Amino acid sequence: MGGLAIHESQVYTLSKKLNEIQEKYFPGISVPINFHASDIRAGYVNHFNEYDQDERFEIMDDVYDIMHKAYPHNLIAFATCIDNTRYESPYQVTYDCFNSVCQSFNLFLYHRFKERDYVKGMLIIDRGREKQYLDIYGRFKISPHVQEYLANIVDIPYFGACSQTRMLQLADFVSNAVYRYYENDDCENIDKFLHLFYKGDRFRPPARGLNHITQNEECDCYACS
Repeated sequence: MGGLAIHESQVYTLSKKLNEIQEKYFPGISVPINFHASDIRAGYVNHFNEYDQDERFEIMDDVYDIMHKAYPHNLIAFATCIDNTRYESPYQVTYDCFNSVCQSFNLFLYHRFKERDYVKGMLIIDRGREKQYLDIYGRFKISPHVQEYLANIVDIPYFGACSQTRMLQLADFVSNAVYRYYENDDCENIDKFLHLFYKGDRFRPPARGLNHITQNEECDCYACS
């Protein structure tokens, strides 16, 4: 599970850059195309199936290049990978991943507060998962332990259609790269934005925004090492 902390002042600029990618590859289409990483990689969806694999990977490279060139203070990445063989319940997997990402996001906001940057954070999630995450967040709100790290996150999560906001599409690329790193040992894309993962109040390694929940004490992944 992955996401990005994006200040509202950056939304227009980042959306414009993704719109320019659409104009580059689909100049005749004025309606926004949903840049979904797995759809582009597979090439099964309309528009993307017009390109061969190398061309589709070029589109993905252009999206990741936006993150690669981003200034770390303007775009902060968060992600949690979990070894789901530890769990019997898929719900618990999602709960613990969401729990972890929220903790990291809140910690980032807390450290900004200590630096006299008095901002709050808002969670915006893909609408297709609304029921599931409202249920999880409802459990969060009645848990005293969880409430401790929701202090800087305002209200309930808000839900939007991924096809209608470029920011959710950009967050999807974070999740895809992290998944491929852990599932396929493919670090090509995660390496392009590794510098964006939150590194704590002093903005120095290790990356505190990237977490790996595992029982493997010898894991030497980017999060564990």
